[in-house]
Amino acid sequence: MSYIDAEGKEQQPIMLHRVVLGSLERFMGALLEHYKGDFPLWLAPVQAVVVPIKESVHAYAEKIRQQLNIQQIRAEIDLRNETLDKRIRNAELSKIPYVLVVGEREEKAGTVSVRKRQAGDQGVLALEAAIENIKKQIADRK
Repeated sequence: MSYIDAEGKEQQPIMLHRVVLGSLERFMGALLEHYKGDFPLWLAPVQAVVVPIKESVHAYAEKIRQQLNIQQIRAEIDLRNETLDKRIRNAELSKIPYVLVVGEREEKAGTVSVRKRQAGDQGVLALEAAIENIKKQIADRK
């Protein structure tokens, strides 16, 4: 490689480059490969997904998503017109750590049905207790 300088002479450029971790893309690729896309809870881009059983509880599901986001838990809501099993399965395949299923019973009681990735059904918990469990695991870096 060469260039012509202001005096018309051919010069060889010198470039110094130093990177501690390598490129950001390479680092992200290494993380993806290491975890095989199954990130720990604290690192997962989406930490929880709220899945309403039917349309009548969409407002409650949105309230839960907002509460999770207020507590700095990265959460989404799945309002797709798919079966409940299909939406839960999709969350599992997407490697989302927590699935919070809500129906009319949960809305009346102020609870959520909790499913944890690779551990399955965790039972029904009060919304505040579910949020505290998730926050504690994030803090513990598990």
